[in-house]
Amino acid sequence: MVDFTILVLVVGIATEFTSGKLTCVTRQSELSGTTDDDQARVTCEGSEQMTSCVSYLPGPGGHGTRDGEFIEVADDGAVTCVARNGASGNGVHAIARCCTRKNLKCGYAGGSQSGSEDDDQSWVTYDFPEGKPSFLTGCSVNTFWKNIDGAYPDSTKEEQLTDIQSNKCVAVNGSGGKGVWATAVYCSQVSQSCKAKWSAQSGGSQGDTATVSCDDGWVLTGCNSYTWYKNNDGAYITDADECVAVNGGNGNWVQAVAICCQE
Repeated sequence: MVDFTILVLVVGIATEFTSGKLTCVTRQSELSGTTDDDQARVTCEGSEQMTSCVSYLPGPGGHGTRDGEFIEVADDGAVTCVARNGASGNGVHAIARCCTRKNLKCGYAGGSQSGSEDDDQSWVTYDFPEGKPSFLTGCSVNTFWKNIDGAYPDSTKEEQLTDIQSNKCVAVNGSGGKGVWATAVYCSQVSQSCKAKWSAQSGGSQGDTATVSCDDGWVLTGCNSYTWYKNNDGAYITDADECVAVNGGNGNWVQAVAICCQE
């Protein structure tokens, strides 16, 4: 079993680009196996920096069984987005957001395990050393016990661009869970400003979705799904750069949460 209770930070190598514009693409893995804890893995390409990692359980069946996602950093600095299938699950996708910009650097930090009560939190906040300004660009949640409410950048739940408090990533344990871990991505020279934007609530049936997109002049760097009621099938990013959260059939709602950075 992997220990996520320690803080991990690896800063990407600064790379010169021909344009100063922030450009991002989405990279998605194949579907994982269906055994408990089977993994799906995806990496960025070339000089891209991974700004977020999310997972999605497409079904059919096994809804609400996702174990979430985390970012793995190898000894050689290679960065991988890892999604984990939960018990009785039918497989998950790992989805990475991969970005380029002149001198873009990203680092990765993990929070301690939350408690096992409903709505207990794991959280992490970090600032780059030497006073370099950095922004939260991605926020992930993972567990070994499937009951997760989700993850989100700490902000007011508004359907407009809103400030992220203290660069804080929050992961939330669901009812019946045994604890979750948060993983956050912080990038310097990604933008002059990064903010959160929440969707409206979805319907309560399995497969109901909630969708949010960034405003003109802002670029999607991270995408999350959150609910109070577990049975959260995660989120994915469309070709139109929309962040879509999917209800696993909790009878209530999920919300999509985008992290948007100015071009």
